[in-house]
Amino acid sequence: MRTDRRVFWAALMGLLAASSGFAAAPVIQSVVNGANYQPGFASATFISITGTNLAASTASWSVFTNGNLPTTVGGVTVTINGIPAYIAYVSPTQINALAPDDSATGMVPVQVNNSLGVSNVFQAKKQTAAPGLFAYSQEGGLFAVVQAPFTYELIAPSGLFGNAAVTVRATPGETLTLYGTGFGPVTPAQPTGQLVTVPAPVANPVTVTIGGMAAQVQYAGLIGSGFYQINVVVPSVASGNQPVLVSVGGVQAASQPYVPIQTLPSQTASETSPTIAGCLTGQVDLMTYQIGHVPFGVPVAASIGGTQMCSACQVKPPASLEFASRMENSIRKKEPVQACYDSTGFVYTLKIVHP
Repeated sequence: MRTDRRVFWAALMGLLAASSGFAAAPVIQSVVNGANYQPGFASATFISITGTNLAASTASWSVFTNGNLPTTVGGVTVTINGIPAYIAYVSPTQINALAPDDSATGMVPVQVNNSLGVSNVFQAKKQTAAPGLFAYSQEGGLFAVVQAPFTYELIAPSGLFGNAAVTVRATPGETLTLYGTGFGPVTPAQPTGQLVTVPAPVANPVTVTIGGMAAQVQYAGLIGSGFYQINVVVPSVASGNQPVLVSVGGVQAASQPYVPIQTLPSQTASETSPTIAGCLTGQVDLMTYQIGHVPFGVPVAASIGGTQMCSACQVKPPASLEFASRMENSIRKKEPVQACYDSTGFVYTLKIVHP
């Protein structure tokens, strides 16, 4: 029986590797944006390189000599268009690196070098900007990493992190903080190879839409090496998981993660309820809990600005944990809240009021 020579030699090399401890050189299989895992990156963008034999072990950057980012971690180096990249994390199957300053665009060569040898040359797409938003790893990265900027509450669907963290949903008019990479140059210019000590605004205009509607961008700038912060005001969009699309200098992100929104219910011509009876604004001065007939963590009485809001708080599920979290933040940080309720006493929204 005739045997394919390629099969024979592959089998032989496998035997040699197993018997002699020989390890193959690193192989790059993909190079993507480190935030959205889509093709395309720019200078000062975190990238993720995947493949095999990329490193002998796992390591992360930890030493910054004179404020300079390391170009070698765990004996691994990466070059992009022949220029050393800054290595943040290495493992046998993945490398996270920060693309160096370079005016070149188009397809550029990426290569890994470690104790096992030099990898193949992988051609990756480099752009002037490649905006991408970081997303929670849960649900396959479906939801953007979002925080309320003053309370630092995580904006995410209820139960996304199990019992590990309480999350809240955003409401129209609130200011949210998004985080991303690849938003390009800043003013004044910041060398990518050095630690960021002073935040700097993005040089080109940044736009954001939520649910297809324009969101007011209050700030967009570099706050850490390769790490950008964008503060936006939620427009008047419907309740539900709404896509967030960012762009800089006319370059749109390659993906649209979601942010959960909760809005006040609106009455239609055919509805007699719910009708919003009113809203109460002020600092929370009383909140009590009862263990027994209600689950722990659900408030049973609350007072805002000296006015009793409810003697047996009824919160439309699944907002009870959000309600408690925001009330507690109001008490702790002495910030006012706004609670809106219908004629039956059900609380629909409770949000922190910022000046």
